[in-house]
Amino acid sequence: MVPAPESIVVGDHAQNFLVPHLRQTESLLRRALRTLDPRADCRVSPAADLGIPYDALRLAGGFATGCLVEWDCRVPVVPVDTTMNIDTSSVFWLDGDPAEIFTKESVAALRRRIVEDSSYEWNLDRGNHFIVTCRRADDGRYALVLHSNEKEFKDQFNGLCPTPGNWFADAVRVFDGERPVRLLTGAEAELFSDMAQMLLHFNVVRHRFMARVLLNGRVGVTGDFHKHHYYMPTPASAAIGCYLCEPGEEVPVFSTLGQPITLFEAASGGRNTISLFAGEDRLIVPHGWGMTSSRPLDIKRSGDVLTLNGRPYDLAPGVSLLGHPDIGPRLFGSSTEFLAAVGDHTPGRLTTELVQTASYSRHGFLRHGGSASS
Repeated sequence: MVPAPESIVVGDHAQNFLVPHLRQTESLLRRALRTLDPRADCRVSPAADLGIPYDALRLAGGFATGCLVEWDCRVPVVPVDTTMNIDTSSVFWLDGDPAEIFTKESVAALRRRIVEDSSYEWNLDRGNHFIVTCRRADDGRYALVLHSNEKEFKDQFNGLCPTPGNWFADAVRVFDGERPVRLLTGAEAELFSDMAQMLLHFNVVRHRFMARVLLNGRVGVTGDFHKHHYYMPTPASAAIGCYLCEPGEEVPVFSTLGQPITLFEAASGGRNTISLFAGEDRLIVPHGWGMTSSRPLDIKRSGDVLTLNGRPYDLAPGVSLLGHPDIGPRLFGSSTEFLAAVGDHTPGRLTTELVQTASYSRHGFLRHGGSASS
């Protein structure tokens, strides 16, 4: 297959399908918005890690992981199939080695206490979420990295995902076309956006709490930084698996199991530069290498079923595409190789790497053999 000219990673099967998929979504969303406001507009911009989402609902609704969705409409609106929630990357710099604290047993104990004795929903072993300990390659500094969402506001009655019977389910308006567009409008859309904004701080505090309890006062935190990559930057936009950065801003870019996490400094001058509808200029930066397909994609929707390369999926909350035999992480030999592959689109530089020493994820608890200078 000849790569689509808009593909960012040359020859990538997922992007060859998803770039035109998002272009059609933009057209259908614009058409739906203009039934509410004749002058409405929208834009869907891919990030360099544009890839297959975990959620079947998100893909069927026209979206993907690794894109920014914006809309400009005089009526308050939220496209609910962005399956919005808040995902945050948090880096905690430590004053000592956490190896004796971060163990299989300590994570199991933390999980048990969270599940049994708190209001938090444990989700650090779901999807691409994780807890990682590592050392910075340039100076050996220890770090703890958390990546998760606020599951407390996802599929429940009070959640933001489009779940049957939740607080906004009866207010969703469906606009038919080549693919249905589902919009929340008016007062419900305003409340949805307000909740999404509230949860940005909530998830940072949630990560600080998790880190505090895990470290148990035995290793100190000397500093931390937090960057959302799945959130509503404004009441009229949704960043789905990508950072919005200013030139010179440093963010963590995730790779694959056990491999170093890149600290990446974004630079201007690439195709990822965007003038937001809200007025500011920003850079769309990937939060990882993303998910791709091992062969060309054939995706169809019929009613409440999505078929991906011959395998059917019910369009219901929680239905994941992760187990499909053709879907897996986009792999590169190194962070440098990944950044070279996307450099024309997303210029910048690798400032250093966080070399993993241990991790907890859906793969369980693992020790890694990486080392860093000290």
